[in-house]
Amino acid sequence: MRRYKIDEKEFSEINITPFTDVVLVLLLIFMIASPFLVVGALKVKLPEASTAESVNDKNVELFLDSANKLYMNGKYLTMQELIIQIQMKLQSNPTQGVVIKADKEVFHGNFIKLLDELKKVGVTKFLIGATKKND
Repeated sequence: MRRYKIDEKEFSEINITPFTDVVLVLLLIFMIASPFLVVGALKVKLPEASTAESVNDKNVELFLDSANKLYMNGKYLTMQELIIQIQMKLQSNPTQGVVIKADKEVFHGNFIKLLDELKKVGVTKFLIGATKKND
C-alpha cells in the first residue's frame, strides 16, 4: 500500500464576491423602492380635481388620513410634534410651502383646524393636494 505524504496545507477559502454583489443589488433595489412603499403605506384617498397640478419637491408634505392622524415624511406625528417640526423648517426657510394632502373623508372642521394651527406657526404658503381627474 502506498502512502502519500502531505506536506502542503490544503487551500480552502470562501469566495464572497458573488455574495457581496447580491447584497449590493438588494440594497439598491430597497433604496429605490422605499419611497414608494412609504407613500403607499398611508391610506389617504385624495379628492379628484380636473385642474390638479404637480408641485416641486421643495415643499413640506403633510398627510391627514380619514382617522384624522397626521403624517410627515411617512411618520405619525401629534399636532404638537408637527408644530415643532414645522417651526424648525420655517427657521431655515421662512417662505417654505406646505402641501396638505387630506383624505377626501376628512371632516371640513378638522382640515380647518390644521390650517389654523399651521397659520399660527407662521406658514404663509399652503397647497392642497388632489389627484388629477381622468376625464
